[in-house]
Amino acid sequence: MQLIDNAYNFRKGKDTPFIFNTANYFSFGYRPEEIPEDYYTNPQSQYENQIRQFERHYELIDDNYLPYLMPWFGCGVTASAFGVPIKFFTDKDPSTEYCIINTPEDIDKMRVPDPEKDGLMPLVTKQIKYYMENSDLPINYTDNHGPLTTAVQVIGYENLFFWMYDYPKKIHAAMEIFAETVIQWVSFQKKLMGHRLNYSIGNQGVPVPPDMGIWFSDDDAIILPPELYREFVVPYNERILEHFGGGIVHYCGSANQHIDSFLSQKWLRGINNFGLAKIEDVVKIRRAVEDRIVYIMCDFTPLDYSGYYKSLFEDAALSKSGLVVQSLFAPTTAAQDGKYVLIDRDEKSVANGMDAVIRQYFRV
Repeated sequence: MQLIDNAYNFRKGKDTPFIFNTANYFSFGYRPEEIPEDYYTNPQSQYENQIRQFERHYELIDDNYLPYLMPWFGCGVTASAFGVPIKFFTDKDPSTEYCIINTPEDIDKMRVPDPEKDGLMPLVTKQIKYYMENSDLPINYTDNHGPLTTAVQVIGYENLFFWMYDYPKKIHAAMEIFAETVIQWVSFQKKLMGHRLNYSIGNQGVPVPPDMGIWFSDDDAIILPPELYREFVVPYNERILEHFGGGIVHYCGSANQHIDSFLSQKWLRGINNFGLAKIEDVVKIRRAVEDRIVYIMCDFTPLDYSGYYKSLFEDAALSKSGLVVQSLFAPTTAAQDGKYVLIDRDEKSVANGMDAVIRQYFRV
């Protein structure tokens, strides 16, 4: 945690925090036989599987990973509370099925959901309570989608983007509801766990300092042009971030068209970016926010992980101030040149290779 604190305060001359994350709470990237059949239906099963991963991690590698329990039911929990159907699988993450807003007038009927009654929110609450009753490990709030990604799930891509032009007042009204939903839903979970508003445990397996109140996903930022993002997303993101005393926005891919918007946000303290091993995009965003916003450099472990970090820290000579690095290992998924690829890799052999990378680039 001292290394994390150093990163968030842009202290130089210290080790760079590095997490080789092998203890993942989701199903994506894993073989079907590695996911318990009742993982999403039995609180004990989800708990025991996460504990097994924690224990195994510390046998693999000496990194800066810190375990916390995660009530995980896919990326559609918030959308489900608005009525979006969720499909459950035996060996995959639960996912949204289709959007539910068909006309601009439907937005007028939307209301902020009740965390105790609506969608999968009560299921998350049940899981949190099980964790609290059976463990003294830290617990995080569930996966958190921001206003934009929730809007995509509830309203749909085509409707949302066309209506930004044709019915902007309706979309602003919807984004206001989505922002308030994030605030109330996360606040509800924090109150249940006894956490103050400006406190979080971690962000997608990456530890955060204790005064970092929230993180949320903003994945669909990568496909919006800058002017629409500034008008329809930034004000609502900033409202959420301010309510929790600052926080982190996550996206996969490149959203470099929004660098100016990122830098303009007072309460945006961190960017968690899965760059998909696209070296030039990672270099651009890292240099742009250096010493202004902490850059959490994440990815599913690249195919050529040694070459990946060499390109970043030798060839591009990126600064390590204000930097946290995570390599997220999943046995069947790797990042390569802007996309994910299927592969079958042994956890131990990759951990051995990553240990050499850590000693070469992230230890003073």
